[in-house]
Amino acid sequence: MPFLADTFRVVIASPSDMQEERGVATQVIAAWNAQHAAAEQVVLLPVAWETHASPDAGARPQAVINEQLIDGADVLIGMFWTRLGSTTGVATSGTVEEIDQVVAAGKPAMLYFSARPVDPNAIDVEQLSRLREFTEATRSTALTGSFRSIEELREVLMRDLTQKVRATRGRRARG
Repeated sequence: MPFLADTFRVVIASPSDMQEERGVATQVIAAWNAQHAAAEQVVLLPVAWETHASPDAGARPQAVINEQLIDGADVLIGMFWTRLGSTTGVATSGTVEEIDQVVAAGKPAMLYFSARPVDPNAIDVEQLSRLREFTEATRSTALTGSFRSIEELREVLMRDLTQKVRATRGRRARG
């Protein structure tokens, strides 16, 4: 049976070492929709640069992503593991620039740091050092989440998305 629903665009932001987690976030959003969309009257739309950004010449690549994806975001899921990412010329990484823009717009940004095991030979020491600096700075200005496994990430995202949807709908109803 059809139902009216608000659509929340959920941007999935992360450096390149989080491909599996990006896929999991998309799967969790689909599962959230199946379980909660009708009752909450909200549909979550996963938004990722791989699927939603289109080529555009004549502008800084991250600026294009910001215009096409980040400006219209309702919620951001940011995830980090061993890398911070590449500098954009404006921020220390594309993911950080996306987070900064969402936060500056007064929209929710849910940030998670992975504690999953990693092959020490696969670590880029410079990237890890930059990530540690970012993590310490972020933890002084934001409540962050963490996960130790893909299954824990699934559980945490499902719980946190439900809380965020309810809080955001409450703010919209009062606004």
